[in-house]
Amino acid sequence: MLFLILALYAILVILFIITAFFIVYHLSKYSLNSSLNKIMLPIFIILSALLLLSNVLLFFSINWNSLLRNLPVSF
Repeated sequence: MLFLILALYAILVILFIITAFFIVYHLSKYSLNSSLNKIMLPIFIILSALLLLSNVLLFFSINWNSLLRNLPVSF
């Protein structure tokens, strides 16, 4: 059961990273103001990386074994 949770979380992280790459591509390619683009892209990349890092740290701080042991359904 723990491997299923880790696999689903890995899929979500990969989808977040792919979505961030699409956003960075479209911000850089279709930006109306190129001088504003130099400010927007680093801010977006840094904030996205910080959000991803905090999410991963919080996910792995959960004690999944004790949480899964307390489920009423056994797997």
